[in-house]
Amino acid sequence: MALNIYQRINAVRKAIGYVQKDKNVSAGAGGSYKAVTHDAVTGMVRAALIEHGVVIVPSVLSATFNQKEPEAKQRLYEATYQIEFVNIDEPTDRIVTQQNAHALDNGDKAPGKAMSYATKYAILKLFNIETGEDEESRYQQEEFDTVGSVDYILSSTSLAEVKMRYEQRYKMASEAKDRDAMKAIIAAKDKMKTLLSTETAGQA
Repeated sequence: MALNIYQRINAVRKAIGYVQKDKNVSAGAGGSYKAVTHDAVTGMVRAALIEHGVVIVPSVLSATFNQKEPEAKQRLYEATYQIEFVNIDEPTDRIVTQQNAHALDNGDKAPGKAMSYATKYAILKLFNIETGEDEESRYQQEEFDTVGSVDYILSSTSLAEVKMRYEQRYKMASEAKDRDAMKAIIAAKDKMKTLLSTETAGQA
């Protein structure tokens, strides 16, 4: 009897565990945070997806490049993706999700970064994959999104926006008692204050 897409997704869930955060990401000013990479997630699920006949199909629904100041070193790329999990034996049998993602880059890598981010989190959420190095860190990952908060601050376009976003996310990290997240948020705030202050001074 052929399995439907939900049964195949469940079979993949049974075959995998949780993935550890495998990369130290610099947030500037000496700060950093640990993150799980797209390659780590893909590497963990690939064999199970092949075995149970599930194909992942990402596509872009909408995308924009934002750069308010022409001389700014980085541009913010924002996009909405459709991530489909398809039954290879019956391609009309599929689960369709949507993910928002953004990325900062001073070259042409931002679209690829954003698609990798969207696909990674679609996989993590659909297959209920936990991340972390121990029970406490996995619990904190569920409670607070360090990566998203740092990216949110790094996408600020003014000092006022930096202040507002920093205060909001630092309070959330503090309430979650996530000290690593608090350090990363402070570092991201300091980095953006320096960057935006330099750009403002150069325009004067």
